[in-house]
Amino acid sequence: MIKKNLTIIFLVIVIIISCYFVFKNWRQEEVIITNVEESAITTEDVVVPDSFETKVLNPNNAYVKFDVKYPYFIKGDENFNVSIENLIKKQIDEHMVISQENWKARYDTQVKGDNIPITPNKEEDKFSFFSYFEVVQSNSTYISFVLKYGGFSGGAHGYENVVSFNYDVYTDENIKLDYLFPDDPQYLTTISKISREYLKKQFATTSEEDKKNSDPEALKEYVNNMVSMIEDGTEPTEENFSVFTFTPDKVKIYFGQYQVGPYAIGMPEVEIDRK
Repeated sequence: MIKKNLTIIFLVIVIIISCYFVFKNWRQEEVIITNVEESAITTEDVVVPDSFETKVLNPNNAYVKFDVKYPYFIKGDENFNVSIENLIKKQIDEHMVISQENWKARYDTQVKGDNIPITPNKEEDKFSFFSYFEVVQSNSTYISFVLKYGGFSGGAHGYENVVSFNYDVYTDENIKLDYLFPDDPQYLTTISKISREYLKKQFATTSEEDKKNSDPEALKEYVNNMVSMIEDGTEPTEENFSVFTFTPDKVKIYFGQYQVGPYAIGMPEVEIDRK
């Protein structure tokens, strides 16, 4: 009887020990799997390779030649991708209408010897339209990029515009600027101050060579005009900072043509820390 009881006790001990090691190994596997999953999330690239495709449009038009590229995001909702395509198609349509009107005005007002045809004879004689994009963030969480488009449809020079798209993949919602500064209720004032300081250092200054070769009053007037344009274009309003992209650490603000200065300075960009 005692021998039988000892056998039972021994079997119980063996079962308990076996259960312990099975449970321990299961927990270790769970921890390893969890760590792998967490590692995949934390080490994901800001721009994941192959997370977007480049789409091309080349409409056949008698007055305009095209070089149009825009992105299609694999993780983006279909409505989000369609909104990108619709925006660029709208700009193309408007550009074609203006180009046709301007070419016909040239044709109708030409003088003897101009020999302007009713439509362009050569591809290189046509007006132009282009678009390209810069992806700043594209992963399983966020999409952030700028689309730049423009061209020439007559006049003294061409034009270029910039728009941005900032998108939360999980919620399928567009991201506004205030979302990126949750701890700063005065974020517009902060962005305005940083932008003004940077732009004034870049454009509202004169070099020693300028001082030697230019009229002092003319230089003073130039600086005053630049300061005025910069301050007007960086007033702390949503509209002035509506074009932006972001990463986990930075926000980049894009200013349009003539927003903070004359055509010659282009479209300046200002990068700001999010922390």
